Amino acid sequence: MSQKGPVVAVDPTLPRDALHTMTGPRMDTHGDPHDTLARVAQMWTGYLGKDVHPTDVAQMMVMVKQARSRAAYDRDHYLDAVAYLLLAESTARE
Repeated sequence: MSQKGPVVAVDPTLPRDALHTMTGPRMDTHGDPHDTLARVAQMWTGYLGKDVHPTDVAQMMVMVKQARSRAAYDRDHYLDAVAYLLLAESTARE
């Protein structure tokens, strides 16, 4: 008799959809996300007078999406948060 673990009710399509959104339609309207993160990091570095890395930008954008998700459920908040987390991991490896 095999033992089953707890059932986790998650949307398994969310990571796939986040990746598709980031590399598909939004690439056309927003440009390459790594370029955007680098540009924002430069702008925040100038504004704050402290070095900001693109990974920092992606991590903070995850927090923005988390804060927005507190107002009401909208899958897009979670979709974007996952996409920014994937970008944070990607830029951290660079």
